[in-house]
Amino acid sequence: MTDKENKIPIKGYSTFQPLKHCIVGRGADPESVAGPLQQIMLNTQEDLNNLVSTLEKMDVVCYRPSIENKQDRPPISPRDYFAVLGEKLFVGKAIAGYKDILKLVDREAIKWYLNNDISSGNIVRCGNHVHWDISKDVHIDTEKEILNWFSDNKYEVSITRHGWHMDGVYSILKPGLIVASRDLPELESIYPRWDIFYPEKQIEVKPIEHEWGGNHKESHYDVNILSVDEENCIVANENKELFGFLERNKINPILCKFRDKQFWDNGIHCVTQDLYREGTMEDYFG
Repeated sequence: MTDKENKIPIKGYSTFQPLKHCIVGRGADPESVAGPLQQIMLNTQEDLNNLVSTLEKMDVVCYRPSIENKQDRPPISPRDYFAVLGEKLFVGKAIAGYKDILKLVDREAIKWYLNNDISSGNIVRCGNHVHWDISKDVHIDTEKEILNWFSDNKYEVSITRHGWHMDGVYSILKPGLIVASRDLPELESIYPRWDIFYPEKQIEVKPIEHEWGGNHKESHYDVNILSVDEENCIVANENKELFGFLERNKINPILCKFRDKQFWDNGIHCVTQDLYREGTMEDYFG
């Protein structure tokens, strides 16, 4: 087998074409912490292992980051650092735990934009259209370079500048179909005439405070959805209102509980990063 055949393939033109290769994050070793944090790590370990098992049963190859320093926040959210656009892996930050995975990617497939907020948390793909929410942590030269790359590769781009992770605001589950919070004022103008469903935010127990945690008030976890393909998606919570909408649109919601999503401020989409989806660049707005 050649070196190329050993590499992880990189490709992605949408959030809903069939998923085949994916990173799933990792929490800390439960034995390395104490007190209430230990139970959170136990829950996280069980829940992410279950997510991996679920994906593997759907023929998705999963890759896991490693723990390099027990004192650091564990590599729980790969979605925050990477984006796959076409056949390129954009890397916005060099975070401990992912180097062994990156070694399995062909160097020519990686575009490095270190120390920039470039991720598929803030770049939403939909065929030849992307929505990029550009934060203040993107250098102006990097912004220009990436916009030129989009133009050269025949992408149309909608730009907002809220500095949010959009996967906590909306998910595209198939062409013409979105599940969203009501936070993004531009959403209906970016996706005119699309069917957008706004599930009510569910009240959850306040998590413990810890430096590894996040701002649990900012995200709507029920819209933070991982689409495996146009017929199947993975959700972290049971939400009858949402499930009814999905089933009416012939999408099967697969429940993979993520009990401590509020502690991490991460939903199912956040703790994954798709590396390869089948399909080609399509025009879903024509």
